[in-house]
Amino acid sequence: MLRFPFNIITFADNIYEMYYGVMSRTIRKARTKDIIDIMQVMEAGKKIMRQSGNMRQWENGYPSEEVIISDIEKHGGFVIEEDSSKDLSTSRIVGYFAFLPSPESTYLKIYNGEWIDDTLPYHVIHRIASYPEVHSIFNDIIAFCFLHDANIRIDTHKDNYIMQHNIEKHGFTYCGIIYLANGDERLAYQKINAEPILHQKSFQQLTVDELYELLRIRSEIFVVEQNCVYQDMDYDDQKSIHLWLTVANKVVALARVCPAGTHMQEISIGRVITTERGKGYGKQIMLHAIEIAKAYFDAKQIELEAQEYAKGFYETVGFKQSSKSFMLDGIPHIRMTLKILE
Repeated sequence: MLRFPFNIITFADNIYEMYYGVMSRTIRKARTKDIIDIMQVMEAGKKIMRQSGNMRQWENGYPSEEVIISDIEKHGGFVIEEDSSKDLSTSRIVGYFAFLPSPESTYLKIYNGEWIDDTLPYHVIHRIASYPEVHSIFNDIIAFCFLHDANIRIDTHKDNYIMQHNIEKHGFTYCGIIYLANGDERLAYQKINAEPILHQKSFQQLTVDELYELLRIRSEIFVVEQNCVYQDMDYDDQKSIHLWLTVANKVVALARVCPAGTHMQEISIGRVITTERGKGYGKQIMLHAIEIAKAYFDAKQIELEAQEYAKGFYETVGFKQSSKSFMLDGIPHIRMTLKILE
């Protein structure tokens, strides 16, 4: 398992794991068999609202089982599960939220303000609820959602001061007022994340669209831009860990980490690309790739074949030249090595 400094682990689109001392927490897609547990969480969420003075939100049986089932059928209902390391065989659902793609019908008109951007696709977060003794749920939800989309909207009741505080603490901008289908007023917020988001997956976890985009960029840079005819798809991808950075849903850097005995005899990093140069994305993706090589493959030494002109770049992350210059696909290359200090 790969653990980053902020204690977040993500393996696939809809599985997200966090670690808090002896407690682990997982976000996953909700299932219809979770309904009873989800409705209990909803009742706990309502109780928190009432105790904090928010007496008018979630009235008249809302959110109902039908609403939650609709979220699930749209593949937008998510539960948060916790279990203790003292007994990993048990877990319980402690939170719920909906994360749905645009368009959101109630967001088509906004009053007394405007959206930060009203042209890009977005996701919306609805129906956040948890048990009162469970902490940092909102933090985990926001981190999970921004892994999937850089443009997110959310709304809340004017009396829900707890939610307003959490929303604003996480950098959302107040945009104006929207009205629900029943005419109720809500405060609307939006955030477009300009910070790079790391994605990492095995070949088998990649979606068709993700694979297509990574291969498209590799072809654009290594074949078209460098005017080099070579076989990019070499069957090493199937055994590699693929990682890429996105900013506002656009891929800005990518790389792959190959296990020993595939692309090279040693564990290696390759297909390193930045699509927006001069912004530090290349160094970021390399540092992540090094951590992945250590975490997934227990790397003690990492190799790469660098185009000769990029020697200085790889030296900034600790690699040293370990061969004489040689020609590869008509371009001068050198072998570089990083030895991992214990």
